[in-house]
Amino acid sequence: MLLKLSGHISNCLERAASAEKRAQQTTDSTMRSDHEFLAQSWRHLALSYQFVESLERFLSDADGNKKSVLPPEMPIAGEPATPEVKRIIRRPRVKHEASFQDRLLKSAQDAREQAKLSSGTARERLLLKARQSESAAGFDSWISSPGSHPPDDLGIMRKPKA
Repeated sequence: MLLKLSGHISNCLERAASAEKRAQQTTDSTMRSDHEFLAQSWRHLALSYQFVESLERFLSDADGNKKSVLPPEMPIAGEPATPEVKRIIRRPRVKHEASFQDRLLKSAQDAREQAKLSSGTARERLLLKARQSESAAGFDSWISSPGSHPPDDLGIMRKPKA
């Protein structure tokens, strides 16, 4: 059910303009701030109505087209237009042939092979990456096995048993 909220939006904007006009005409600072706050609230309500309209439009369009994105916001009179509109980004699903642990170990092996060909800080970074990948592979096997303790070769210090 698509609601027609444009009448509500225009009513809110009229009330906001009226409150701004009253804020400009008053000399009392507390009344002025109250009227300005009221105008801001009316503009916020108009934006809320506009969001509901665009959301309903999006949902009705999504029934026929699964790759729809949110429509850009329409600028409201008196409000600065926002140039950035966030779109829905759909990432492609990847089906890996190897397990996560195997991929980590392969990454460590590749880093060690590259480290043999490098020197200096690049070599140190590659060796660090290899150690981190091997540690992560060890953690992965530890986490996936219930009731076990972390492997000793990960460098985790355990408290001695009393």
